[in-house]
Amino acid sequence: MMLNRAVGKGFWHGFTIAILASIADFALCEFFFIGTVSIGAISPWVKIVLQIAGLSFLFYMGIKEIVLPFIKNKKNKTTEKKANAVTEKLKFNKKSLLKNIVVVVSYYISNPTYLAFWLSFSVVINEKFIVQHDLLHYTLFSLFYAIGTLTCQYLAIIFVKKVANNSKKIEILKYISIPLYSGTLIYFVYHVTQNIIQLI
Repeated sequence: MMLNRAVGKGFWHGFTIAILASIADFALCEFFFIGTVSIGAISPWVKIVLQIAGLSFLFYMGIKEIVLPFIKNKKNKTTEKKANAVTEKLKFNKKSLLKNIVVVVSYYISNPTYLAFWLSFSVVINEKFIVQHDLLHYTLFSLFYAIGTLTCQYLAIIFVKKVANNSKKIEILKYISIPLYSGTLIYFVYHVTQNIIQLI
């Protein structure tokens, strides 16, 4: 979604999503590190249910944000409009920030994938990578994680926009998101299946 909006509507339409998502990642990382003890006591079956719900949400979002727009764009051939949007100047857009706050918050709240991810991830990180278990070290790791995700997202947007500046290559971008999404979906299916087999 972030990359599609950056290419179709301009840099800040995508990058504001990245900024807001990294802030949300920081908050989730901090919250789950502090609550690791109680999180570890949650029933494995509850985690499986959350992962299945997250997998369903991921499937829904893939259809909505990738597959349907891909089919629609293939029919309408709106590449000229997108190519013009790509060349916009990099000026901060407050309107896109405000609109994306609603988008990011609603996706994070309604997406159990994040909760399922942090249920497992925070326990592992707390046990293996954080030596001193206090608020300072939790905050430092959360900040490091958030800055890392923001940097990766920024680089991804810049790379995709540079590729998209060539009108001949813009069609390639449409075919990149589907394999990435498919790979992510396969990974989640495999991960959830393995967890269910271990419990059974």
